Amino acid sequence: MNGATRSGAGSGAADSPDRRAASSTTASSAPPTLDTYRALRVGLVGAGLLLLTGVGVEIARVGVIPGSISATFYSPVRGVLVGSLIAVGLALLAIKGRPGWEDGLLDVAGMLVPLVGLVPTPVVLASIPGGEWLPVSCPDVEVACVPVEVEPDVANNVSAYLLVGLATLVLVGVRAVRARARGRAWRAGSERAVAIAVGLWAITTAWFLLGRASFLAYAHYASAITFFALLVAVVWINARRASPPPRPRRMGERGYRRSYLAIGVAMGASVVAGLVVWLAVGDDDAFPLVFWIEVVLLLLYTAFWILQTVEHWRDGEVEEE
Repeated sequence: MNGATRSGAGSGAADSPDRRAASSTTASSAPPTLDTYRALRVGLVGAGLLLLTGVGVEIARVGVIPGSISATFYSPVRGVLVGSLIAVGLALLAIKGRPGWEDGLLDVAGMLVPLVGLVPTPVVLASIPGGEWLPVSCPDVEVACVPVEVEPDVANNVSAYLLVGLATLVLVGVRAVRARARGRAWRAGSERAVAIAVGLWAITTAWFLLGRASFLAYAHYASAITFFALLVAVVWINARRASPPPRPRRMGERGYRRSYLAIGVAMGASVVAGLVVWLAVGDDDAFPLVFWIEVVLLLLYTAFWILQTVEHWRDGEVEEE
């Protein structure tokens, strides 16, 4: 037995560093950074599925399809809707895309998407199942509005959001200035994205403070449409620059590019269709077309992040090719 022990020890001592490293990597869990990126991407998928499931449960309960997913803010789905959108925003800010435009677009999208939940869509109370029993009111139940009872919630939540956003932008600005002072300036695309984020914050703040009525009426739509437009741009970047072999081990570079292209085209068409339908009929439609367009967009969003999770399962952070 002692001989066997010595033999094993001798064999271990003879192992090369590369073999020991490979064995250690195989036996141990993934590095913390890689696990973090995996969790963030899986979380983005989970947030989409959580929202779809919450909406599905409510539809099964009341037996009526809402005019839009956004309208479920005025239903028991509200917590899931707002919570999942804030979670998506945090994850998009945390995930690092390709340096430059992709990473910047993800950050700006992450800034916008919480507003989709914090500022509810104007709603026609007469169109909500049981709307007459809700503790909210509009001047005319047949005309869309953000109920006056909800306005203090919006004022509080958006104020807090903008103040924290300002602190975050100041921190980002300090980091950018320090990096430039040290001769390690950020890429031009990243600096442009920061400038866009600052401009977006300034515009949103001015709109919120100086045009509260129009902010309540249109901020939800503006945030949602811009968010999906930014996501289409991110999908398009991935369609052009999917990771080359050997990293994509499942479909290959061409397969990922084609999949991203299909998602991007479908998502772009859905955004345009949703905008046209909303401008034409709003949420008050006998056939809830806006709802189904939102469902398609949510499914495409989920499909994109599933692909991202699979493609980058072993490398975590996306690198510039």
